[in-house]
Amino acid sequence: MCEERSKKPVLAMYDVRGIQKYIFRTAKVKDAIGASRIVENIILEALEDAVKEVSRTGEAIKACLEWYGEAGWLPYQEAGGWDIQVLFIGGGNAFVVYQNKKLCLEINRRMAYYTLRHTYSLQLAVAVIEKSEDYAQDYRALYAKMGEVKAEMVVSKPLGTLPVMKMEIKTGYPMVSEEGSTETLLKQESGLKKQKGIREEERRFDSLVTEKGVDSVIAVVHIDGNSMGQRIRERIAEISDYTKAVNTMREVSYHINHSYKKVFSEMKDFFDGHGYLIREILVAGDDITFVCNGKIALAAVEYYCREITRYTMNGKADKESIQKYGFSVCAGVAYIGSHFPFSIGYEVAEACCGFAKDRAKNTRYRDGERVGNFVDFHICKNIQAQNLKETRSREYQTSSGERLCRRPYYIRTDNEGGLSVLNQESFSFEQLKQAILYFQDEKNLPRSFAKELRGCYALGESQVELLYAFLESRGWNMPDRSSSSYLTETTETGAVLRTAKWYDALELMDDYIDLEAIIKKGGTEHGEVSDQNNIAE
Repeated sequence: MCEERSKKPVLAMYDVRGIQKYIFRTAKVKDAIGASRIVENIILEALEDAVKEVSRTGEAIKACLEWYGEAGWLPYQEAGGWDIQVLFIGGGNAFVVYQNKKLCLEINRRMAYYTLRHTYSLQLAVAVIEKSEDYAQDYRALYAKMGEVKAEMVVSKPLGTLPVMKMEIKTGYPMVSEEGSTETLLKQESGLKKQKGIREEERRFDSLVTEKGVDSVIAVVHIDGNSMGQRIRERIAEISDYTKAVNTMREVSYHINHSYKKVFSEMKDFFDGHGYLIREILVAGDDITFVCNGKIALAAVEYYCREITRYTMNGKADKESIQKYGFSVCAGVAYIGSHFPFSIGYEVAEACCGFAKDRAKNTRYRDGERVGNFVDFHICKNIQAQNLKETRSREYQTSSGERLCRRPYYIRTDNEGGLSVLNQESFSFEQLKQAILYFQDEKNLPRSFAKELRGCYALGESQVELLYAFLESRGWNMPDRSSSSYLTETTETGAVLRTAKWYDALELMDDYIDLEAIIKKGGTEHGEVSDQNNIAE
């Protein structure tokens, strides 16, 4: 009986644990880029290597590892006589069918070794179940099994340093050369390969800034798709037929990967053509991180939001498809200076993206199940900014209880299938843009007064009202021409919150260029650039 069961097909799910920490566990951007290149296709590469190794030591294996081609996703053929067949790869997971469990375990062992050998510290999580004829049943069982595997999996680490060894500070791993640990050397080697396809001016971060001593602010931008896992599960949760279910997942996975990469490439080409370089760090499905000139960060996010909402999970662009299957994103932007640690900048950008998602998911701020595009940002003044929640409660709230931040902001586009803005006036990105542009024009308000207003907000409402009265007596107005300097909001618990109306715009007035201005004027020429070699290197 046991022998008979061992010959039955099995379905395996793969996941590599700790990828984000692995990529950004470095103070050097080139190492992060190298790490992203290592993990970009790590599961498929490990599978291909394992198949070759097993074939080399035994009988040839008939494997079908391709599930999409240049023209799009490939139709699933269950009756192909394959020993190994990839169903699809997406969302950081891979799903593979094996003709028997023995072959599956042999491949898994070699894949785990490949992952360790090529990353040094990442672990491969694998869930395996016996395949039935009901995909919906297998899908639920496989995710439940993966949950158990992760809960029980021992998170092992490479051997730590001994008293006679030198330790690499960032990773805690033993130094094997003056350049760093084994993990760091692997990232550097991969980074050098990645650099070969990048122009020299894009390799240096000092090509991203505008002028030395005047503008040396760069931005780390993290973009993530909204409700992807939930929406994918909704599409296939009740599909029992394997062919239909796998084809649906292949279609969805292909369109996610293709659409997000296509829009990023178009965005990069657009800003490059207008004199602003964008440095890619990670583009993996709907998970995107890049670095750019601080002034164009929000314009780049706005561009991405406008374009990604043109695409859908089913590849169609009609109104119904956009409403039901259309893409949207949340973004986080961390503004950092010349010598600010990149890894902390990424943590802040990721935290900002998390705040944006919290607001996007709040049912008070959306229509039905459709989730809009939101962005949050933070200007990093010190390394304590990595604990963003604590930083904002400490530095962005006055002693008398007023909040300084209105962020995150809702970015409305023309392709959202009817998503209204009725509940978003208090944090409309369009209003933020207009306020920034208003304060940038000294004809509206002298720069010295704008900076004084920004400082007064931190002192509390009474100081703001005094300055307001002075400015009104001199004929200076705010962007909305009103005498109100705060917004009042009543929470679901009945608490009344007072939030600074113009603080966000005042913080950004030195670090913002409007997307429409870039389109109209063709951007600006870069002058002398600042020395940021410690980050770039």
